[in-house]
Amino acid sequence: MNFVFISPHFPHTYWQFCQWLYQNGVKVLGIADAPYDSLQRELKKSLTEYYRVNSLENYDEVYRAVAYFAFRYGRIDWIESNNEYWLEQDARLRTDFNVPAWIDYWGYDSAHDWAWWRKQIVYFMDHLLTEETVEYVI
Repeated sequence: MNFVFISPHFPHTYWQFCQWLYQNGVKVLGIADAPYDSLQRELKKSLTEYYRVNSLENYDEVYRAVAYFAFRYGRIDWIESNNEYWLEQDARLRTDFNVPAWIDYWGYDSAHDWAWWRKQIVYFMDHLLTEETVEYVI
């Protein structure tokens, strides 16, 4: 599975999400405008590859980064920033690279913190993992 994570360094706790994906056999492909050397060590270890763009605001640059990953690793299975600011860009990239997506409403009682991410990871990974990926992990 090829998971493109846009801005995986922000907020600083997102390395945990990347690490979990990586430990479960997912290729985590990072795109951001931060220098590679400025990324947390844990995040670097969780990324299969990192593509630095000059600006995440420049759609063409980000598009080229995703295109590079698609050329190098094959079909992109998921594109995500986990950041409301980039929702429109995420959606446009998913459309342009034919990446199916859905949005689940978790309700007002859910929080944007690691405890809720743990609950959500279990839910989403059940939808994202294929038999091939599970065989690789096992």
